[in-house]
Amino acid sequence: MKKLIFTFAVTAVSLTSFGQDATVLATHPDSINQRCKENNSIYYQLYKQKNYKEAYQPWLDLYTACPSMTKNIYIHGPKILDWKIKNATDASEKQGYFNMLMKLYDDRIELYGTDKTMPKSQILLAKSADYINNDTPDDPLKKKAYDWIAESMNEVGDATDPYYLQYYMWISSNLYRQNQSEEQFNRLLADFNKTTAILEKQIADSAKNAALSKNAAQVKAANDQAVATTGALTGESLDKIYGPLVEKNKADINYLTNTLNLYEKVGATETPVYYKASEYAYTIKPTEASAVGLGNMYLQKKSYSTALKYFEDAVQYSSNNTQKAKYEYMIATIYSSYMNNSSAAREHARKSLQYNPNQGKPYILIGKLYAGSRVSSDPVLAKAVYWVAVDKFVKAKSVDPSCAGEANGLIARYSKYFPEDKEIFMHPDINKGSSYTVGGWIGESTIVR
Repeated sequence: MKKLIFTFAVTAVSLTSFGQDATVLATHPDSINQRCKENNSIYYQLYKQKNYKEAYQPWLDLYTACPSMTKNIYIHGPKILDWKIKNATDASEKQGYFNMLMKLYDDRIELYGTDKTMPKSQILLAKSADYINNDTPDDPLKKKAYDWIAESMNEVGDATDPYYLQYYMWISSNLYRQNQSEEQFNRLLADFNKTTAILEKQIADSAKNAALSKNAAQVKAANDQAVATTGALTGESLDKIYGPLVEKNKADINYLTNTLNLYEKVGATETPVYYKASEYAYTIKPTEASAVGLGNMYLQKKSYSTALKYFEDAVQYSSNNTQKAKYEYMIATIYSSYMNNSSAAREHARKSLQYNPNQGKPYILIGKLYAGSRVSSDPVLAKAVYWVAVDKFVKAKSVDPSCAGEANGLIARYSKYFPEDKEIFMHPDINKGSSYTVGGWIGESTIVR
């Protein structure tokens, strides 16, 4: 009811500002036209001065009495109403101005929807932006804006501004999060496929429009991230979208690299298209992304030596220490799990820690290597490996609390194998609480306990 009263009041103020009743106005069109011209001049001067507060009333009078006098009513109106919305002190007042803003766009479509400069499809995009950037409690997910952008996209196609494609995928992702039905899943993938195709074309046209190409690339990265975080994408769904695109762009290193990055974000690094993109990219120019892709491919094929080569290349090509640490840890894991080379595994686990000392997994890996080693034929001294193993587990949870659960479990497990006090007593060369160097390939000092 408050909204209705506000709208009525706005209209009433507009009409009475002419100082005449409705009958007189209807019988004196010349007077109306003259007053509209005056209001047009007054509001425009104030608008140019960015005095939107004072420009509002003459603009409103003009809009109400002579809505088709000039297209500037609809060009400048959103800026004026935006000021009114932001400065409104009452919720119902704010809503009233917002409703007027939405009606302004509808009226512009009615009067100028066929205008070549800004047709209906473009007006809908501008309307959607204002709708998204204002409170819409009855439509928190901005479904109306999603529909307007979709309608515009169907009309404009590849010329759709990337700015709105980002809005579109943001809304589509949120709609899926709210309702993870099969229908919404299929819609999300269709939206992602459609917007990706448009953005890819815009990115490819860098020679014609460098600025558009740059914006499109940024939006594509944002859209990839938005959809990846929904958890909707899988290797299978990505392959359906990117299979033909990778073949089409197999000579474009930037395209292939971006595609590989998307697959990695989603965690879909064991698919045919991912491997194919890696091969194409590495052939053109070896990069971190393509090296990782081929490393994963050969790891799945159980060609461990070849996989190691590509992960070592990934370390070389990466400029990010966190990523370097990740690849070194992968190399350490391969040596440990598949090649039975504890010394090499420890070497690369240590390299991983050099790049990122705040991770626990390399320490846990080293601890497990120690616990599984036999460095002495003496049954008591052979148990010394559990001291150094537990040292690593303790270190792991001290630098990386996220692995504390695993580390505590390993500490409890291997502490049971420590030499008993009576066993230590029978070894005069070791004393409880003193330092002891574990021999063999380990060669590390620990404390006897």
